[in-house]
Amino acid sequence: MKKQKAILMEKVQLKNGLTLEFWDESKHLVGDRWYVGVRAMVAIAIPDETPDGFVEDHLQVLRNKLGDKVYFQLLEERNFIPEEEVEELKKRLRDVFLKNSLTYLSHPDFSRRFLLVKSEEAYKKKLMGPEYLEKFLEDLKGPPSNQGQA
Repeated sequence: MKKQKAILMEKVQLKNGLTLEFWDESKHLVGDRWYVGVRAMVAIAIPDETPDGFVEDHLQVLRNKLGDKVYFQLLEERNFIPEEEVEELKKRLRDVFLKNSLTYLSHPDFSRRFLLVKSEEAYKKKLMGPEYLEKFLEDLKGPPSNQGQA
């Protein structure tokens, strides 16, 4: 089956200046059945200068592997959904995510805390071995190249 492009559903400006994006990764399976996937993503810049409270070596692991950004992301997915329920389910997945996560993602310290925790975790994974680090970094990488604008 040909991989379909993910489509940008919506952008939400957060109070802390970050942008939350919702991506539709849904695809037709067979007959009237669908896989429904909605990915929420927030890009977080990795600063050039090491902020207070960060360990330079920890942050450098992220810079070396991911460049200037890391991504918070969460994929909500459901399988074998009847075609007539797809649009409503995508909306419901988006709404539930916003209800549960908007306050957390909008917190003024969200990007700093997220980056601090992920840089520490990345450094620990690096010490365990390259395969551990690569697996860990998968969730922090940017959107796949097969995504397009709505």
